[in-house]
Amino acid sequence: MINFIYLAKSTKKTMLTLTLVCAITFLLVCSGTFFPYSSNPANPKPKRVFLQHMTRTFHDLEGNAVKRDSGIWINGFDYTGISHITPHIPEINDSIRAHCEENAPLCGFPWYLPVHFLIRKNWYLPAPEVSPRNPPHFRLISKEQTPWDSIKLTFEATGPSHMSFYVRAHKGSTLSQWSLGNGTPVTSKGGDYFVFYSHGLQASAWQFWIEVQVSEEHPEEMVTVAIAAHYLSGEDKRSPHLDALKEKFPDWTFPSAWVCTYDLFVF
Repeated sequence: MINFIYLAKSTKKTMLTLTLVCAITFLLVCSGTFFPYSSNPANPKPKRVFLQHMTRTFHDLEGNAVKRDSGIWINGFDYTGISHITPHIPEINDSIRAHCEENAPLCGFPWYLPVHFLIRKNWYLPAPEVSPRNPPHFRLISKEQTPWDSIKLTFEATGPSHMSFYVRAHKGSTLSQWSLGNGTPVTSKGGDYFVFYSHGLQASAWQFWIEVQVSEEHPEEMVTVAIAAHYLSGEDKRSPHLDALKEKFPDWTFPSAWVCTYDLFVF
């Protein structure tokens, strides 16, 4: 292309023409003139969407539930967001943009994978509470001070075969080690910690510990932790509202839908 430009009679005109063509193409693509999706079986180009019908519960330091809400959390995994979805499902629009919970790890949503930094927009459509037959249980088993002056928190969790665990260390606190992986905590982008846990059938309760190094002598609110339970199979995966919403999506979409819960605690 560079050789062609130099061989042209007028380099300036050639560059202007190429720039104009690129600009027009860019504007047409961004405006949606070229529809990017197709349901043609011979050449499928589906729009992938995640639909998570969830109930969130936020607890304070005393263990009291201070906030609870439910809805269908929607993520569109490409640059068009929901712009092509809204004409087919008017209730999914920018008025229901999800808001980040600033004091919660990963903005207080049940991310299945730590890709929160890649997706800037998502949507939260209010819906009734979910009630899985096998609800998750999460509890603090013990809290002890180690000889090297850190605080060891041991937890136990039970729930479905796929769960996500999130941690945010508060100011003056550092996650020094844990019983997961090679023992060295590694943050995801943004400074929070993400752990994905899965198990087979008839698994025992998941027990693990984290160790927090604190700068104060009598620390309070050292860390915020949250656990999300993802119901990816069986009857618990579905809900009437989730099924009804999924049916409204056009045939050029591929919505992946499941039920989940999100519980946040402060220690």
